[in-house]
Amino acid sequence: MNKLSKTNDIVPEVFAPLAYGTFKISDLAPVPVPPDNAPIPAGGIDLTPILLSKTGTSFSSTAIDSVYLITHFTNGTPCNMEFELSFVNAAGVQLGQSFPSGNISAGATDQKIKFPLGPIDQDNLQQATDIKLTFRIFSPNAASPVLYSEAKSKLFTVKISFYAPARLQY
Repeated sequence: MNKLSKTNDIVPEVFAPLAYGTFKISDLAPVPVPPDNAPIPAGGIDLTPILLSKTGTSFSSTAIDSVYLITHFTNGTPCNMEFELSFVNAAGVQLGQSFPSGNISAGATDQKIKFPLGPIDQDNLQQATDIKLTFRIFSPNAASPVLYSEAKSKLFTVKISFYAPARLQY
């Protein structure tokens, strides 16, 4: 109760869901589509990028010290994966830096990845019309590569939300 009596100690946290999707590898297959008997190379296969519209999503940074994009990733494929998140404008031009996930192991469940957004990143997010996600799949073991036929019908899930602690007194 003592802490609640000091309003400068109260820092509520704001969460806002932004996007959620479950994707099948074959739905994002590159062109030309790999043959079923093709091994997924050690260098990986880039999948077709996804653009998520952020129209209608904005925030005021007046009372916000920091903003984070939080992703929860479930990899239901037999491949290791990585993704890169970036902000793009209506012309498809990337605004600022991109945010790489790092390696996500085959079978990983609800892996949380936190991307801190500095002031320039927040401005880029405000100006962006879309969030672009690019994915790459890799065989987890180069000596025994996964065949495309083993991966193509498998799913992965991405959940993206904003998180920000908000200061009530300024």
